[in-house]
Amino acid sequence: MSLLRDRQLRRYALFLFMISILMAAAGLFLLAGEGAPRAVLAGSLLAAACLLLGGSAFFLCRRARLYRQAAEIVRQYMERDFHAHLPQNEEGDLYQLFSGVEQLATMLQSKNEAEHKNREFLKSTISDISHQLKTPLAAMMMYQEILAAEPDSTDTVREFSGKMGASLQRMERLIQSLLKITRLDSGSIVFERRDILVTELIHRSIRDLQTRAEREDKRIETVGEAGARLICDAEWTAEALGNLVKNALDHTKAGGRIRLSWAQTPGMLQLQVADNGSGIAPEDIHHIFKRFYRSHHTLDTPGIGLGLPLAKSIIEGQGGVITVQSTPGEGTVFTVSFLTKL
Repeated sequence: MSLLRDRQLRRYALFLFMISILMAAAGLFLLAGEGAPRAVLAGSLLAAACLLLGGSAFFLCRRARLYRQAAEIVRQYMERDFHAHLPQNEEGDLYQLFSGVEQLATMLQSKNEAEHKNREFLKSTISDISHQLKTPLAAMMMYQEILAAEPDSTDTVREFSGKMGASLQRMERLIQSLLKITRLDSGSIVFERRDILVTELIHRSIRDLQTRAEREDKRIETVGEAGARLICDAEWTAEALGNLVKNALDHTKAGGRIRLSWAQTPGMLQLQVADNGSGIAPEDIHHIFKRFYRSHHTLDTPGIGLGLPLAKSIIEGQGGVITVQSTPGEGTVFTVSFLTKL
């Protein structure tokens, strides 16, 4: 029996066996004598010896089966299979040990799941980067071949040098956006929250976009309570709102309007970015926060499909919520909500 390899249990079994033998010998000795009392006592001793031997054998068999079951489950844990569980339905030191092993297995399972998610995240990120860099790199190679073929043509050099510069800028924006969203998703960004006026936050988010809006004959309006305040990371939150404004500019025609408004209640601050642009098709509205998602309705508009996912990661990373409502042909409204102190 494999259980008897345990020295302490082997000593225990030997001790019980010796007591049983002594009781049986005493019973046989008494049985050899005369008299009813001696016979009754002898029978009792023999019966007790048999019960002791039988009970000990039964206990050892059950314990051996329990040990084999535990060893098999631990082996499965070592193979990263956590479907089975050690028995914990009784009291005692052994079951306390099983409970400790179960807690350790739970920690290992969580660690394995986290490692799997990290591997999938890294795989997805590398795939996204390689896919998105493929197009501008191919364009730059083509431009370089054209320049090499016509080095003396000033117009050709000027035209395709400008196109190469635009491709480089697109690659830079892509890489910067990917680095930011990857850092946010991995949790390596620590938001530095401070109290700030909403008017200052809005100004930061649109100051670099006003020139573009004027050049494209579009108007950016701001409406809200002058004294409203918000505790947030000003730099990151301004970038998120700026991405929403950029998205509005991308999908609004000349003469259009982008309106930033905010309202504060005792428990919440809501900011809205509304436009009167082309709107979002119903089949696209549930996908707009996915990385690199581009609707077939808007393939002719600028953008790489990372602005909205980045804005969502920034807002939700600070405990906020972003929602969207849109009517095709009429416009879109993004609403950002932050809980405030009561």
